[in-house]
Amino acid sequence: MAENFLEIKDLVIEYTSDESVVHAVNGVSLSLKKGQTLGLVGETGAGKTTIAKSIMRILPDPPSRFVGGTITVDGTDIMSLHEREMLKIRGNKIAMIFQDPMTALNPLMPVGKQILEVVQLHNDFSYKEAVQHTCNMLEMVGIPAVRSVEYPHQFSGGMKQRIVIAMALACNPELLLADEPTTALDVTVQAQVLEMIKDLQKKLDTSMLLITHDLGVVAETCDEVAVIYAGQIMECGSKEDLFLRTAHPYTLGLFGSLPKLDDDSKRLSPIKGLPPDPTKEIVGCAFAPRCPRADEACRKCSIELTELSPGHLVRCIHSGKEES
Repeated sequence: MAENFLEIKDLVIEYTSDESVVHAVNGVSLSLKKGQTLGLVGETGAGKTTIAKSIMRILPDPPSRFVGGTITVDGTDIMSLHEREMLKIRGNKIAMIFQDPMTALNPLMPVGKQILEVVQLHNDFSYKEAVQHTCNMLEMVGIPAVRSVEYPHQFSGGMKQRIVIAMALACNPELLLADEPTTALDVTVQAQVLEMIKDLQKKLDTSMLLITHDLGVVAETCDEVAVIYAGQIMECGSKEDLFLRTAHPYTLGLFGSLPKLDDDSKRLSPIKGLPPDPTKEIVGCAFAPRCPRADEACRKCSIELTELSPGHLVRCIHSGKEES
């Protein structure tokens, strides 16, 4: 088996909208080892969900278009597989927890039947065993098994999210793609669900790609972190690198936007400005218009990822220098 369970190299994804082209993912390269968790952090529209859906190969075509790059899972080139082969992998080897449960659940089917379909498709269970496994999954996420005959509209938003999580975990996937899996949950249930996912990882040696805006969840859950901005990686490395040796101005801005219990400041320090227009080609550093350290070179030169220390990569020509 390859050292990295998931390997993404130079991934480029575009969307066509009317006569314009949206550059969603611009040359992203990531790797994830077996049993570890990689966190994707960044503002809305940075391309995080597009990366996850590319791994599942569920991006609508059109309007999306795979321009270039490779995605390898456990030594298999996902992009070269026929759709029939991908059907065997989705839900079994790779599963995804979607951010919006309403788009993931069929409103015309009982929730138990929806989970049952996944279990029967990828396992050699008898019908009775499959039903029992479905009930166990619902109980595991805190939903009574007797409610398996109910429909999605009979559940609250948080409970629908838990059903989606149960569906994703039903076949014990080797790679779990979690797109903000706890967004719709209250704090208590969020902690329970994250703990449940972590326990599954330990038991089955499951790898996870976690998309989140919550840096607290990243600190608690992730081994590696990649900060995404305008479809590019701005900084990536171990959790310790990102939290203790923050190097990129954008990452510093994300941390500066968080409230601190030991800080008497009356106002937060948000990142000024807006992300760039994704329909326009990036010239120089994508973050330059919002960066307090940007100079002429940042706006004109192509900025590549550089290694500050083993495994800690930063896309900034001023990284490692004293801020003036």
